[in-house]
Order: sequence, then structure tokens, then C-alpha cells
Amino acid sequence: MKLKRFEALSLQEALQAVKAELGPEAVIVSSRRIQKGGGLFGLLSQSIIEVTAAVDRSSQAEVEPARVDRSFQSLLAKRFVPDAPTPPPPPVPIKADHGFSEALQVANALDPMTQHLHAMHQEIQRLREEQQDPERVLGPLRQELEGLRIVVGQVLGSQMDKRVEGLPGDLMDVYQSLVSQGVNPQTAHHLVRAVVETLGTAGIGNREAMKSLLWERMEEAVAVSGPAVSKHYGQKVMMLVGPTGVGKTTTIAKLAGLARQQDDHRRTVLITLDTYRVAAVEQLRVFAKILKIPLEVAVSHKDFMECMGRHQHADLLLIDTAGRSPKDQAGYDELLAITRGQVHVETHLVLAAPMAELVQMETIRRYQSVPIHKVIITKLDEVSMGGGLYNVLSQTGLPVSYLSAGQRVPEDLEVATRTRLVELAWGQSPGQVLQERVPLTGVAH
Repeated sequence: MKLKRFEALSLQEALQAVKAELGPEAVIVSSRRIQKGGGLFGLLSQSIIEVTAAVDRSSQAEVEPARVDRSFQSLLAKRFVPDAPTPPPPPVPIKADHGFSEALQVANALDPMTQHLHAMHQEIQRLREEQQDPERVLGPLRQELEGLRIVVGQVLGSQMDKRVEGLPGDLMDVYQSLVSQGVNPQTAHHLVRAVVETLGTAGIGNREAMKSLLWERMEEAVAVSGPAVSKHYGQKVMMLVGPTGVGKTTTIAKLAGLARQQDDHRRTVLITLDTYRVAAVEQLRVFAKILKIPLEVAVSHKDFMECMGRHQHADLLLIDTAGRSPKDQAGYDELLAITRGQVHVETHLVLAAPMAELVQMETIRRYQSVPIHKVIITKLDEVSMGGGLYNVLSQTGLPVSYLSAGQRVPEDLEVATRTRLVELAWGQSPGQVLQERVPLTGVAH
């Protein structure tokens, strides 16, 4: 038995080489595609076919002696044993040439398919690597989209300038005031245009009616949910999520204090999953001791489920979570496991008002799969313009549950209202805005 390896660019060429050297009786033992070549880190390597073939030389050499031996034995049988049966004729070797030709034909048909499958394998491998690190693909794509957004924004901005040139004086002042507070120019133009279409050219001369209608349209563009913590509800499980540094832990303490103020007999439980920061656990421990409510620390999902089991009769369970990095897939999987359990969990995304508008939108995008039920806005005392926040809320339609401005527990936490959100968009205090505003009947506040 003779074994030999053959290498060629295609399976067809390899089989032809096998036939030329070993003959048509050769048997293909195996075939595979390999990378051969070199260069720096194998960058210049080439994909080739390696075929291992075998042939039995001894069987070819023994064919003729065996045939002679059998002929001699047949002659002796006829001469000395008259009645002996005539032995069957020796088997004629079957040429393998026909089968080998068929193999070549099959190779001709399969070789392009083999190359295609190899290319598919490489593509699948590349996709697997990109799935493990999605930022390799999403990062450049986001940069391209951001560049496109800037270009489109510049084009729309020039067009918007032409549109607003024809606005009456009072509406032009309103438009410029909104834009100066950070409201998107397209959003501001849409608002003033709605006022013109409703009041007409003659109606916009009434400044107070114009302001009131504009206020109403701005309120209609944002959503609020009402109080999430109320003694009128049954058992409620609230989980606060969001990036690091937005004030989740302090807000959890404010919600617990608010619940205690509403009803001293309410069974409230704090559960923290933020075991990465010792200060966060200790901060909640101090608040829990002051409010005289239990605090549970869950290191794993199993611990969390055990905590839920121990407090299955609690009225309010408040869950604090750790800030998540965009690449922390395990952290997001943990949040998904909690929200998809048997107990309904109401998820509140915490956004800090000083965050840039684009960062807020990106944060919402990252947490959408959790999913997000409501939004809590914190650190309102650190901003002077709320137009960017108004843009985010009007574009996403997410309802706002609470607003927080300050560190006092629980005084610096208020239930969100549309009126308050519009006040923030104007960058004015509630007292200043309410003095200038003419209320309309039927407007939700």
C-alpha cells in the first residue's frame, strides 16, 4: 500500500495529479482545504486543496502469476481427473478508469461549491467575532451616521432659516427663545407653525392666546405617568436602571422615604444589585436604618430570587442596580432575566439632566431591550436650559414619572407633570412661567 499527498489549487487538478502518478486504481483517502504560504503573519497565504491517495502495488504484480497458476491447475484437472468439474474462469480485473472519470466530473461540479462553502465559513467566522465585539461594527457605523446627521442638520438648518424669515414678529421671538433654550429648530418651527394654522393670521395678533396655545401644544408633545409610588396600588416592584453617576441610589432612597411618608404601615423593602460599589451599599444601609425598612444585597440572580421569595408579601420592593457599560452584555442579561421573570417589574430609566442630548438618546437606545417603562429625570438643579431634555422626551414619547432636583430625602423628589416639563424647556422657574401664562380649559397639567 502506497500513500501520497497531492496539493493543487482545485479538487479537479488534484485528482488529475493522482491519476497521472498512481494510476486509475488509486483510492482517495481524504481531502481538505488548507492555507499555504507565508508572508507577515500569514497575510500572503493561499487556499489550496490537499488530497491523500493510496494504491496497492502488490495486487497489480500478483495478477499475472495468479492467472497462470489457475490455468495450470485447470489443465491437470482435465487430464488426471476426468469427471472433475471445470473451474470457473478467473475474474477479469475491472478497470477503474471509468469510475475515476466520473470522479473528475463530480470534482468539476463540486469544486466551485466547495470554494463557495469555504467563503461562507470564513464569513460566518467573521460574524461570530463581530458578535462578540459589536463595537467593531457599530462604532464606525455610528461615526458615519453622526457625520451624516451633521450634514443633514446643516442642510435643514439653512432651509429652516429661510422658512422662519416670514414669521410674524411675535412668533419669531417665540421661535428664537425656544431655540436659545436648546429646543430643536425643527421642533420649534413645528410648534409655531401649529399655532399659526390654529389661530390664523388674525388670531396670532392676540399675544396671550398665542402663548397659551403654544404651551398647550408643547404639553401635548410630552408624556407623564403620574405617581409610581401610591398607597392606592397593591404590591409593586420598581427597578431603577441607568448609567453610572445619574443618581439611582439616592433616588431609590427618596422613593422609599416618599412611600414611608404616605403610609407608615406600608411594607417597603430595598434590594440592591450594585455590589460593585461598597459606598452604594453603605449609603442604602444608612437610609434603610433611618426609615426602619429592610435592605437586601443580591450578588447573583439566584440571590435576587431568594430575596423576592422572602418578601413576597411586601407592598413595595425598590431595586437598585449598578451602572452598565455599553460592552457589559452579562450585566444586560442579568437585567433581562429579572424583567422576564414571573413577577412583573416596572423599569424606570434614570437620566441626569446635565447629560448631553445625544448621550441621553444613546442611553435610551441601549436600555430599550430591558425594556423601559418610565423615565426619572435627576439633577435638574444643575442645568439652566432644558430644551435638550424636551427634545429627547418629545421624540421618544417615554412617560416621565418623577423629577429630582437636589439631595434632600425625600423633599427633592416630585411627581412629573407636563406643566413642569414645559417650564423646564423654557428655562424658567415655575413661578415665573405661571405668572405669564393664560391657562386654557381642558389642558392636562
